[in-house]
Amino acid sequence: MSDQAKCRSCGAAIRWGRTQSGKAMPLDAEPVPDGTLGIAPNGEIYSKGDEAGDRYKSHFATCPNAATHRKEKR
Repeated sequence: MSDQAKCRSCGAAIRWGRTQSGKAMPLDAEPVPDGTLGIAPNGEIYSKGDEAGDRYKSHFATCPNAATHRKEKR
């Protein structure tokens, strides 16, 4: 599910992955050296340790409009 798309709020390029629980999660499209997430070949997102490969940041952490997409806690 790592198709590239654009964020509806800020227009930045993003790529989609799936969490281990199956929820869709946006990541910044370009890998960065200090990214903490990886994408498996099946599209599942996992936390990066010292493994080789591309590292990404959650777009929730970098989007200037992320607060408008957060669900209210009950």
